Amino acid sequence: MIEDRHYHQDQANKYQNQLDRRRSSVQFQDASTVINPSSTHLSRNASYSMPHESQINPQILAKIAAMVPYNSDNKKKFLRVDHVLKPKKKPDPLEEEQENEIRKNLQLSPTIVKEDLLNKPLVGPQAVQLYYQHYKKVNKVRQQNDFFKISDSVQTAMLKQAEQIDVLPCKIGVVKTKGSEQSLQISHQKYGDRYASMLSEGLKVNPNIKDFYMANNRIQSSGATQILNQIGKVAKILDLQQNNIGKIGTDSICQQIQSRENKLEVLNLEDNKLGDRNVTRIMKALLNSNNKLKSLNISKNYLTNDIAEIIKESIIQLDNMEQLYIHWNQIKGWGGQKIFEALIENKTLLVFDAGWNSFGIQERKDVQCIQKICDFLLTNKTVLHFDLSSNQFNLNDCKLIANALKQNRTIYGFHFVNNWGVVDARGFLQIQENELQRVLGETPRIKGLQQTTTIRQENVCWICEGWQEQKFTWTPDVSGEGEADPLFIHLDFEAYKQVYIPKTYDQITLTLMIPTNTTQYIYTMNDAQVIANDQPNVPFGHQLKINYNNNYISVLMDNVNQVKKFKHFLIFDQVEFKPLISVLPRTPDPIYIPPKLKKQKRIWTFPISIWAKDFKFENEDLLKKCFEKDFSCSKISKIVKNPDELLEIKNVLWAHYKLIKETYKQYSSNSPTGDIWSISSNVITEFAQQTELIDGKTLKLSDLDLKFIATCAASIEYKGNFRNPERALCRFQFMEFLVRVSEDKYLKTKVANNMLEATKMILEQCKTYMSTFDAQKWRDERYFNEQCDDCLKFFRPLLNHIYNKYSVKKVKPGQKKFMCLDEIHEICSQASLYDERFVERDADNAFNLSMMLQVDELESDRIFQMTFIEFLEAIARIADKVSMPGIDAVDLTWDQRVVQQLHLKLEKMIIHLANTCASEEFKLQYGNINKSMFAVVEEDD
Repeated sequence: MIEDRHYHQDQANKYQNQLDRRRSSVQFQDASTVINPSSTHLSRNASYSMPHESQINPQILAKIAAMVPYNSDNKKKFLRVDHVLKPKKKPDPLEEEQENEIRKNLQLSPTIVKEDLLNKPLVGPQAVQLYYQHYKKVNKVRQQNDFFKISDSVQTAMLKQAEQIDVLPCKIGVVKTKGSEQSLQISHQKYGDRYASMLSEGLKVNPNIKDFYMANNRIQSSGATQILNQIGKVAKILDLQQNNIGKIGTDSICQQIQSRENKLEVLNLEDNKLGDRNVTRIMKALLNSNNKLKSLNISKNYLTNDIAEIIKESIIQLDNMEQLYIHWNQIKGWGGQKIFEALIENKTLLVFDAGWNSFGIQERKDVQCIQKICDFLLTNKTVLHFDLSSNQFNLNDCKLIANALKQNRTIYGFHFVNNWGVVDARGFLQIQENELQRVLGETPRIKGLQQTTTIRQENVCWICEGWQEQKFTWTPDVSGEGEADPLFIHLDFEAYKQVYIPKTYDQITLTLMIPTNTTQYIYTMNDAQVIANDQPNVPFGHQLKINYNNNYISVLMDNVNQVKKFKHFLIFDQVEFKPLISVLPRTPDPIYIPPKLKKQKRIWTFPISIWAKDFKFENEDLLKKCFEKDFSCSKISKIVKNPDELLEIKNVLWAHYKLIKETYKQYSSNSPTGDIWSISSNVITEFAQQTELIDGKTLKLSDLDLKFIATCAASIEYKGNFRNPERALCRFQFMEFLVRVSEDKYLKTKVANNMLEATKMILEQCKTYMSTFDAQKWRDERYFNEQCDDCLKFFRPLLNHIYNKYSVKKVKPGQKKFMCLDEIHEICSQASLYDERFVERDADNAFNLSMMLQVDELESDRIFQMTFIEFLEAIARIADKVSMPGIDAVDLTWDQRVVQQLHLKLEKMIIHLANTCASEEFKLQYGNINKSMFAVVEEDD
């Protein structure tokens, strides 16, 4: 219809031009004839068609009017124009016919179409076509709007601005072939500020758009201001990431946020280089307004610890906020601590992305960021999707986070890429110490609670990868023949590891989360690998390497079961954000417990144990003898001249003697002088640092070295005694050293008034740290129990054989056998126990802590002569440190091995020693042990 109107208008103009050309050929009579019209007249035979008066030239009409004579009443006589005009020649019949046709067409006078009053669509293929047609006649439309006082349409407003700023007439997402009229999608188009001004003109007359996606468009302060001024009252989603809106753009955002009509729910300002100051202003505007913001993205904006306080306040006070992204900034440990303090209190946040910061960098000793992260993981009930990737955590930090995460059942998607550890299919953070930290690289970004990929990642995220729930059920005599207990399943995405399927009420079923696409799996039943006949299967035809009973075996499978899942799946509903699955994250796999064999009941006590006969406990009488010996050998009486004060200092030292003795035992193991337990200067420096004795003011490292030398030199009467090394401290000297240091640190600096006060001060300062050492505590809690006793008794012939075999180096003829430190090292080397987790220093420590307390360490060789009962304890301490997996353990990680009970570690260690250190006779005696003796346990009658 629009095209018809244009056609008629063009035809009318055409006819008008033809008529004008014909009028120009008409010859009027000269002036004398016109003045005296009565002398002339038109020929009757002359045919003349009178044109419409609107088509006669106004100047000619004026000349004609001037020639008309006046009447008697001084009024002009009006004559017909056709009486005045006289054609020069008789028109041709053909021309007359054409002239009549022109007159007819002129009389049609089509109705003028007002373009901007027509309802033109903005979405659809026709909308784009009409937009470009509109561009062709935009100048006429502008004149029409000016004449008829019509408001510009969206198309006209944008095209006028494009013409004014001299840019191509792009649609800029307002006019489009598909999509929603309420959404503006122009991300990654790089339009810039000039097109932003064109867009703002279109937005003035189009209030329907609510969602604005304008990422990566080179929009700066000017363009951002123009756009924000138009959308401030209607925008619900504003995505301005990867632009550069600057301070002026920030001002506009703050103004819109604080507006009463503000409806903003999603604000994305990622990668705008705003810095702390501009982001702080935006956060304050949010806090000072009645906003409805649900998602805030301030990633990649060079944020530092200076922003932490305002982020903390926002997390606590913005009750509507569900998603917060602070990815790739420069926030360190102190800032992270503040943020996680707020997250512990928050009850609304569902998604938190803090990847690629520096929470692992602790600027000061009082920073407790890691502890706050662990507290958050332990107490969190709301956050569902969480990213801590690439935060420069060290190995110990990652261990703490992994342990805290084990107890969390609400975070369905946990990202920890580029730190120590890998997130497995159950959601656990598995840390392997022997693996290097992950190399930095691009990490998958989280996007709310939506699936973002169908590719299986090494670090599993149920949300991002769209994992789905699958129930595996084995139906007896349907799925397969035979007794299916125990039944194990092996899935391809877990490298076919063994997972037990428990049997409950005649049902054998297990529900697991599996990834999208295709998953292949097989079953193991009665030591045979099978498939379920009632479940989908496909031909396979080659070998699989599976994990079965903690061993990797290869099996040939003609067919394997498989299950397919759709590529896109949401774990949560999008209204109340409740999980649509029943499996909770970090649910441990069921554990298969073999049938238990009965054995006779008994009541175990220490007197019937293997240690009862030869082990001597430390009592007060023994400690008193040791103290008196050490005090008499020391030179404390030379330091304290006053006898009364010396007696009081002695009483103070006796009250703390057990701590002093245990600390010495621990530190003397770190760097012994040959077989002699002693503390070197480097080790004493380590002790001073741990107890914070060296502060650079009251005590310097040089002062500590002087006191160390003075203590060593004072015992001149023991010079030449190899049990008292010249450049190391013995037990009695360590106590004397503490007193000497207290004099320099507290008395000479006038912090204390006398030596008694100085001695009390140094013991009080070191007390907290020294109380952590207690060799007997380990015995009582882990070693002296029925299981360890049974293990040692069962393997006693083997242990006795190894002890006698290696106790030869320093035993003199006729002397009772004993084991020295070098022989313990030889056993550890023969058994290949040394690695990055267990070093020679650990073997020294196990040897020394196993030695029973001796009164005289200056005149007796007993301090380095290990008896059999002490050898048993040393082996147990080494086993506890090495942490070999138990006999029946399946796929134990290092963390699981560390927390195993000692008797399981001890059994495995002894079997390992039998295979590496015992003679062939004893190897044959015990055979190939493949089942733990602790499978035989007590049962009720």
